[in-house]
Amino acid sequence: MIDSTSDTAFTQHALDALTKRTKAALHNIANQNVEGFKRYTVRFEDKLREAIDAGESEATVEATVERDTSGPIGANNVVLMEELALLGKTQIMHDYMLRRAAGYFSSINKAIQGR
Repeated sequence: MIDSTSDTAFTQHALDALTKRTKAALHNIANQNVEGFKRYTVRFEDKLREAIDAGESEATVEATVERDTSGPIGANNVVLMEELALLGKTQIMHDYMLRRAAGYFSSINKAIQGR
């Protein structure tokens, strides 16, 4: 049985994480030529895995934005092609999660209408 509250909460958190990831990648691209800029990353999937391993609900996991301080001090660590690839992957995942939510609400709508 599907726990609708947990399922919709997880979908919302996943969409929020994907939105944060898009914003972080766009911010990184905008600052790719700024000397000393360190890129931002979004942690979600690994936090989700940790929550599942700990027996916690997926619906409790929220994404966090962190600074990637790798690389030499004073050097920019943004790689344009990596950020663009990340944007493409994020868009595909965002589309998937939207379709997942739409399918869920469509089935609820059908049940309410008796179709």
